[in-house]
Amino acid sequence: MKTLALLLLASLPGAALAQQRQYIDVGSPDLRPLPIAIAPFRAEPAAADEAREIAEVLRRDLLLTGIFDLLDPRSFLASPDEGLAAPFIKFGRWADVGAEGLVKAQVRKGAELVVDFHLFEVRAAREVLASTHRGAPGGGRALAHRIADEVVRYYTREPGVFRTRLAAFRHGREGRELVVMDVDGKGQEVVYREPVALLPSWRPDGQAILFTSYRGGRPELFEVDVRSRRVRRVVGIGELATAGSYAPDGKRIAFAASVGGNSDIYVCNADGSDPRRLTTDTATDGSPAWSPDGKRIAFVSTRSGHPHIYVMSADGTDQRRLTFEGKYNQTPRWSPRGDLIAFTARDERRAFDVFTVSVENGRIARVTQDQGITNQEPSWAPNGRLLIFSSDRAGRTQLVISNVHGDKQTVLPDSADLETPVWGPLP
Repeated sequence: MKTLALLLLASLPGAALAQQRQYIDVGSPDLRPLPIAIAPFRAEPAAADEAREIAEVLRRDLLLTGIFDLLDPRSFLASPDEGLAAPFIKFGRWADVGAEGLVKAQVRKGAELVVDFHLFEVRAAREVLASTHRGAPGGGRALAHRIADEVVRYYTREPGVFRTRLAAFRHGREGRELVVMDVDGKGQEVVYREPVALLPSWRPDGQAILFTSYRGGRPELFEVDVRSRRVRRVVGIGELATAGSYAPDGKRIAFAASVGGNSDIYVCNADGSDPRRLTTDTATDGSPAWSPDGKRIAFVSTRSGHPHIYVMSADGTDQRRLTFEGKYNQTPRWSPRGDLIAFTARDERRAFDVFTVSVENGRIARVTQDQGITNQEPSWAPNGRLLIFSSDRAGRTQLVISNVHGDKQTVLPDSADLETPVWGPLP
C-alpha cells in the first residue's frame, strides 16, 4: 500500500496535462515520513537572528507531527544564494539529497516582521504555496507556527495545530501554578496559582480554563479567564465537585460530584446552574469526557470491582462498559475524530502507561511502554492526530507529544515538573 496518495491537479485552467500533487495519508499504517528540506532563510542584515529563529521553530514544529523527515542542512548541495522562484532553483540538487518538499523564505524587519514563504514540490519542480506573514518585531515564533500549519494543511488536507496552546499544572514555590504555553513548550505564562489546584480543562472557545480548586476548603470547580486572569466559582455541590469538562458546544459542563458520600457523574449548564445527576450506581464514578459531537460521555467506574472505562449517552442512558483488560483504567479522553478514547492504565508490572481503545469494538492499543514508570493523563490535539501526556522517563515529570501509534514521541523542552496537560482548541 502506498503511503502517499497522488491526486491529479491541473497546473493551469484548461491545461491538457495534469501535474501530480502529493498528499500524506496520516492514518495509513504504512506511513513513510515525507522528506522535506528547509533551506536557510534569506534575510536582510537586521532580520538575520529572526530568520534563524523562524527556521528552527518551523523545523521543530514539523518534527513534532511525526509525518515529516527533516533533512540535515549539512547535506544540502544547493547554493545558499539560490533564488526563491522556481526558475532559479536547481531542483536536481535537492532531489539528490532526497528532498520531496522544499521550504524557502525571505525575512524582512522594519516597523513589522515580514516573512515571504514558499513551498515547492521537488519532483514536479514547481511552487505549490506562497504567502506573506506579518507580525510585530520579536514575533517570529508566532509566524513560524503559522507557516507550519500551512505546510501541514497542504500535505494532509487537515488543519495544523501549531497556533493552539497547551495548559498544565506545575509545582511552584508558591503552590500549584497553572501554566499556558505554545505547543512546543515555549512561551510559558503562569495564569493562576494557589496551594492546591488540579485537573485543567479548556473552554471550547480557548478563552478560559476550568479547574478543580480547594480554595474554599473542599474541591469545587472554578474557571480562570486566560487574558484577564479573573477567576470565578462555577460549581460547588455536596462534599466535592471535581474533574469538570465543557461540552463541545460550551453550553454544558460534565463533572464528578460526591453527594451523600457517593461519587457520580453530573451535568450542569455552563454557568453552574441546574446540576443533573447522570449515574446512580453505588460504585465510584468519575473523570467524565465528552464525545466530539456532545452526544455521549465516557467516564470511569468501579462498578465491576476495579476502575474501568464506561460510555453513556449525554442524558445518562445506555451505560455500557468499554474496557475489560487490566484492573486500573482511568483518565479517559475522547478523540476529536470520535473513533478512539485515550486513557491511562496500570499494567501487570504496576507501571502506568497510555493506551487507546476503539469506541466501536473495544480494541486496545498501547501508546507507551518501557518509557519510565509513569506515563499518564493523555490529551488529544484538536485534529485527533497527536497526544500529549506527562511522563517520568527522564527521572522527573515532563510533557511528551506522541502520534497515536506511539512510534514518534518528543519530550517538550522546558516542561520539567509539568503535569495534567490539556491541549487547547484551534484558534
